[in-house]
Amino acid sequence: MSRSSKSARDNRANQLNPVHPAYHQSRGARATEAQRFAELNRVSHNDATDDATNDASAEASRASSESFAVKPT
Repeated sequence: MSRSSKSARDNRANQLNPVHPAYHQSRGARATEAQRFAELNRVSHNDATDDATNDASAEASRASSESFAVKPT
């Protein structure tokens, strides 16, 4: 695998990743704007991830507090 092909793949991945400045630059944003947009996307992505994690934790807590096992008589 040559370095140029890895570099090209890395660049393509960055251009498809909205939390990376290359994503916004490839869509016409200036470098400073791209950095700001990427940071905003990182924050909103982290918030969404935290919300999903919190929802899953709450659901797991409810499930563990409810007993669905049938006790033998």
